[in-house]
Amino acid sequence: MLNKSTILTYPFLLLLSTGKRSFENLGRFIQLSGRAVASMLPSENISFGIAHNICRSIFYGKKKLYLIVDDTLIKKIYATNMRGAGMFFDTKIGRCINAFRLVTAMLSDGRYSIPIDCAYLFAKELIDLCSERFKSKDDIVKAFVIVAQQLFPHATIVVVADGLYSSIEFLKWCVENKVSAEFRMHSNRVVTYKGIRKPVRELAKLPGVQLTGRQTARTISVDWHGLNLELTIVKRVDKHDQESIVFQIATHKAEPREHVKTYRIRWETEKLYRTSKQSLGLQDCFSKDLAVQHKHVAATLLAYAFAELERKRLRLDTPEDSIRASKEKFDPSHFAQLIDQYESFTYFDA
Repeated sequence: MLNKSTILTYPFLLLLSTGKRSFENLGRFIQLSGRAVASMLPSENISFGIAHNICRSIFYGKKKLYLIVDDTLIKKIYATNMRGAGMFFDTKIGRCINAFRLVTAMLSDGRYSIPIDCAYLFAKELIDLCSERFKSKDDIVKAFVIVAQQLFPHATIVVVADGLYSSIEFLKWCVENKVSAEFRMHSNRVVTYKGIRKPVRELAKLPGVQLTGRQTARTISVDWHGLNLELTIVKRVDKHDQESIVFQIATHKAEPREHVKTYRIRWETEKLYRTSKQSLGLQDCFSKDLAVQHKHVAATLLAYAFAELERKRLRLDTPEDSIRASKEKFDPSHFAQLIDQYESFTYFDA
């Protein structure tokens, strides 16, 4: 059983060290063997229990919080025999790669964002091999919602995710359970508006619906598979000043600008994935043990949570600024004393 200070050793090594975050390199940072460092990996439940305490500290008293759900690939290109990894399509390079597909949940108040849970989408043919029960995207997100509601039972939790998660089944669940949700909607989805049934891209061209003049967003009430939902038509301008029309679907009523603002919060996950991969070693665990891989990922997300905690304390702009500031002021000879400062976050009901 790890003691309170040892629990925090691994995530803080990820936060403060440089280079590849292999067990051996992390060990050199505090003059320990790679085997000793591996033994310090906290369980996933412990890592997220600490992250939940950080959430309570940062978001205390908040009336509305956003549950941002997204996924990313953890590349394992050269580890062809790594248990649980499979071939997934990487949209950035346009081909399939060997990887884990990680789904994350973050709670955000629009300024600070803390990972509170994660799960994995396994290729179905790998489920038996991994001894994992198959979970659909809907199952995973429902579980995330329950975690967020238990953490903040008196706050309104708004689920925010891209179109991959906007299944009619999950939206029905949200409506039935009075869960607010905001998703990107694919342009080919067919909805009904005032008796007119069309794909949303065609609906957006109708008089009275089409954006005109300097208008950048309009929200209308539509029916989709028997659900009364709010469709927001958004004019988007890219970095090359090219305009395009995109669509959002929501279970709750709000002004168009509020729907647009809510969905923009989803980009907090881009910060999480970029920072976790480039600065915290999300992809740097080389163990072939699936349980060890999961522990490493959870500890990396916890390291990000501590970076956000420090960002708030130091009033910095980005998590990268926080990590940089922590490294600049850190003295390796005071590693144990540093960890002791955060021991209070390790007290929770397992």
